[in-house]
Amino acid sequence: MTFPPHLKLVLATHSVIVDRSPASLLEGAPRDWIDPLKNWIDADNDGVAVAYFFRQYALFLSAQFDLLVNHGGYFHCPADELQFTRSANYGYPMLETVVSSDCFRTVSDSERYEAMHFILHEQTSTLMATFREYAKVSPITLWENALSSLIWLYANVEKRNPRRAAEDVEWLMDAANWQPMRKSYMLLLLGDTSLQQAVTEPIRKTCCLYKELPAFETCTFCPSPN
Repeated sequence: MTFPPHLKLVLATHSVIVDRSPASLLEGAPRDWIDPLKNWIDADNDGVAVAYFFRQYALFLSAQFDLLVNHGGYFHCPADELQFTRSANYGYPMLETVVSSDCFRTVSDSERYEAMHFILHEQTSTLMATFREYAKVSPITLWENALSSLIWLYANVEKRNPRRAAEDVEWLMDAANWQPMRKSYMLLLLGDTSLQQAVTEPIRKTCCLYKELPAFETCTFCPSPN
C-alpha cells in the first residue's frame, strides 16, 4: 500500500521523519554513534549515552504501535535501516527517527501481533543487543526507557478503545510472546499496576539516567532520585 501522506504529520508528533534526510544524521553503525551521542548530550559515560538513545527511541516505538492501533500499519524495516538525526527542542538535545515510506506495510487484525513481535525483536531488541556489545548498561534500564512512551500511548487508547488497549497490553504482558527473550519487560515494568496509575505514579525499577546529563534534571518518576 502507498504510504498515506497525512501520516507524516501524525508521525512528526512522535519525532519521526518520513522520506527526508536531515543534515545531522548519526553516521555508520550503532557502535559509531556512541561518541557523537556523548558529545551531543555532554555525557562522559557510554552507558548514559545509550540510555539516552533509548529514551529518545521510545517515541519511535510508540509511533509504531500508534500506527498499528489507529492506522492499520507500521514500518516493516530491520534495525539497520533505521536512521537517527540530532535535533534541538527548546534548547534540549533530542533525536528524531528517519524512515522510508517504502517500508510502510498495512496489516489485518490477525496480523497485528506478528507486527508487534517484529517491532520488539527485529527493531528494538536488535538495536539494544548491538549497543550493549560496546557499552555497559542494564537491559532493564533500556527496556524501561523504550517502553515508557508505550505506556502513555495505551493509557490514552484505553480511554476511547478499552478493549483494544486491554488486548494489546495483555499480549505484551505475556512472556511467551517475547520469545526468544525469556521475560516480558512490559510485565517487569507494569506489574499489576493499571495503565492510569502507571502514568501518574512511579513504577520504574531503574533510573533512566537523564539526571546524569547537564541539560536534564531528576524526574518525578525516578526510583533513585538521590
